[in-house]
Amino acid sequence: MLWGSDGIWRSTLIGTMPSGAIVFWEHVILVAASGWILWRDRRHLAALKPSDWLAVFLISVGASGVATVLFTQAFSHASPTTVILLQKTQPLFAIGLASLLLPEPLPARFWPLLPVALLGAYLISFGDAGPVFSLGSEGDRPSGALLALAAAALWGAGTVFGRRLLAHVPFSTLTALRFAATLPVLAIIAVSTGWSVPGPAQLPPLFATALLSGLAGILLYYWGLRNTPAAVATLCELMFPVTAIVVNALVLSAAPTGHQVIGIVMLMGALAFMRHRSAPAEETLASTPVPPAPPTSSAPALSAG
Repeated sequence: MLWGSDGIWRSTLIGTMPSGAIVFWEHVILVAASGWILWRDRRHLAALKPSDWLAVFLISVGASGVATVLFTQAFSHASPTTVILLQKTQPLFAIGLASLLLPEPLPARFWPLLPVALLGAYLISFGDAGPVFSLGSEGDRPSGALLALAAAALWGAGTVFGRRLLAHVPFSTLTALRFAATLPVLAIIAVSTGWSVPGPAQLPPLFATALLSGLAGILLYYWGLRNTPAAVATLCELMFPVTAIVVNALVLSAAPTGHQVIGIVMLMGALAFMRHRSAPAEETLASTPVPPAPPTSSAPALSAG
């Protein structure tokens, strides 16, 4: 839900700075705040395998960098309702990829309650607006849908590969590594899309979005992901629009609609009734079944006695 506070601060920045520059300077702040962790845990980094570094690349460059750019660009080719609706497919990508790559035990009630959670997330974001019925009828182009789906796939993959890496590095190290590894790519994006240096007016919201929804949000996310299967964690991520509903109710006195209240109850209820139990990443990934070794000799075994 901390990720949902991002819009509060970012909305004051978008009109004064290019989006690429905003994301770049956010990550400069994040690396300055968390970079020391990489030095502290350098032994963990030295022990990572090439496949682990590939996962780092997919999380930082793919999920943090490229996915954000694709999602932003999708609004230029499709209506906001279409883009946001297709973003809700992220759990499907995460669940599918996790089933292929991670030997994770899922809660016994996961599959029956999955549709309830997804329907609840839909109602939270759209209420009774019904964007499904207008999908593709508002000047949407196929390129917009493909961009939104690609972003959702990368974010889903980020959840799965983050879970995999947490079996090898502490959650704080993975947080710092995610920010640092994506910074060079964001610098290229910022220079190519419009360079800008923040002034005194931009610094307060820039620090707020970087440290609250960025640093605090990702730290809590990876802290929880250590003991939560990726398929469950990706459903928890769907809670971020609730923050906007709460802020609107407290600040703007805009009461949530009945459909949104029902959606919140459905999503939170589905997550609660799944009865998730702790599943540490290091134990889960270490439990991958190993095929039995072939016999080393054809000689009959000797019986005791």
